[in-house]
Amino acid sequence: MKPAWRGRLALALDWLNWLAALACHILLVAITVVTVLQVALRFLFNNPTSWSEEIALLFLIWFGLLAVAVGIRRHEHVAIAFLRDLLPRPIAVFLDYLAQLAMAVFMFSVMYYGQDLIDLTGIQVLPASGWPKSLLYFPALVGGLLGVVNALGNMILRDVAMPEQDDLDHPEAHHVG
Repeated sequence: MKPAWRGRLALALDWLNWLAALACHILLVAITVVTVLQVALRFLFNNPTSWSEEIALLFLIWFGLLAVAVGIRRHEHVAIAFLRDLLPRPIAVFLDYLAQLAMAVFMFSVMYYGQDLIDLTGIQVLPASGWPKSLLYFPALVGGLLGVVNALGNMILRDVAMPEQDDLDHPEAHHVG
């Protein structure tokens, strides 16, 4: 039986990741609209915008870093499980926890150095849109933080790629994505 706090934590993480995934869907639509608009204006009307490529790039960066973080919670990143699955169960589970820890450390470094980039840009603006240049680096903070939270949450919830034995005995207690 899973403690109540685990259920609440899993629900909070899933809700947070649902919001991030929704933002990714909206960003993907926005990227498509901006790009199609730019192509239409350029080739059909010979009147391209000056800001579209810059905005599409900004949205793509946000999309990518949020999607990476959501992928951590959902276990959707590439993994080579063949060798792990040949190992004794305790070692395989340890490797899964180690992978989550490695993702947390990596996402923390993304967040940490993202803050440095934000500080470096200061009050600079993007040339075509006039938006703050720091918007290019804020996704490192947001996506990095969500990635750290997701990796640590997966470890706390024992929600690793290879479920614990007691989770196999009670499949309703195991949650993936």
